[in-house]
Amino acid sequence: MNSAPGILIVRLSALGDILHTLPAFLDLKETFPECRIDWLVSKKCGFLLSAVSGIGRIHIVDTDSLLKPSGGAAAWRQFAATVRNVRRSRYDVSIDFQGLLKTALLGSLSGARIRIGFSGQLVRERPAHWFYQRRLAHSGEQIHVIELNRRLAEVAGARRSNARCVFDIMEQDRAHTDALLKKERLTDFVVINPGGGWPTKRWQPEKYGMLAAKIQHECGLPVVVTTGPGEDPLFQGILKTCGNPAPRHFPVSFLQLVPLLEKARLLIGGDTGPFHLACAVGTPVVGVFGPTSPVRNGPWRGSDEVVVHRLSCSYCYGRTCPTKNECMDVSVDEVFDAVIRRLGNH
Repeated sequence: MNSAPGILIVRLSALGDILHTLPAFLDLKETFPECRIDWLVSKKCGFLLSAVSGIGRIHIVDTDSLLKPSGGAAAWRQFAATVRNVRRSRYDVSIDFQGLLKTALLGSLSGARIRIGFSGQLVRERPAHWFYQRRLAHSGEQIHVIELNRRLAEVAGARRSNARCVFDIMEQDRAHTDALLKKERLTDFVVINPGGGWPTKRWQPEKYGMLAAKIQHECGLPVVVTTGPGEDPLFQGILKTCGNPAPRHFPVSFLQLVPLLEKARLLIGGDTGPFHLACAVGTPVVGVFGPTSPVRNGPWRGSDEVVVHRLSCSYCYGRTCPTKNECMDVSVDEVFDAVIRRLGNH
């Protein structure tokens, strides 16, 4: 049995949303240094938390398999084992930063004496707020999700801190990235990440290609394109319009991005995990936003840039679009101008 007071953070996914929760975690850690702060996270995102210094125990839960025909009884047995392990930790407080019915239920199943979450106006699935004993009320203003999460931590008694997130990257991952940079003889470069979990968040690869050409020819900075699994066609689309020299292609893992971003002059991308990782690392960014609001999901610092094409239907948070994704119809020149401003604003 653990003697130290325990706090359980519930934030299962996605990678960008977990990154947006880290400042609240740091506030809790700085305010309650005597507490053990553990995290309940999805199977597919646990690797990210394993690289974050200061987290106690990471509980991995696979809720995706529960309703799949291939999951069956084995998935439910694994889920029950996870719940038992969480309950054995005897948490004093659970904080649900996700606001789904399943995350609220998991907080309740944890056995925590005090369950904290968002009010009915802030949760993603309204019944979730029934499970909380303390709630963050809706202020009526639109604020960044990081600010929202930090206010939720304040409901638990946290105070604002100036702590920075430290990522503990394995030496082989740093060595892999360093080897790529050494092979390409890169020391001063810009990163383009064309991916996005939703198709509606993606700017056209052909426009990224034209942007890469302008950066390389007019700024004299080489461009590195990073892609994740299944995103090679995005790089091929960039090649079609970039011309010579072609941008370098680094198909690195998510955590291998950290040492790359630490050395990059700038990252350009949409509302996706690598973009928010760049913000967490402290890399300057230029964002191309459409279906999601940059006020809520944009860069963390005021010196960073966001380019948007405002429409009456903007910020719908839709994963599909009946208007052929017109909100992402941003010109190459608009993004290039933002790049110039951000490169000049150190």
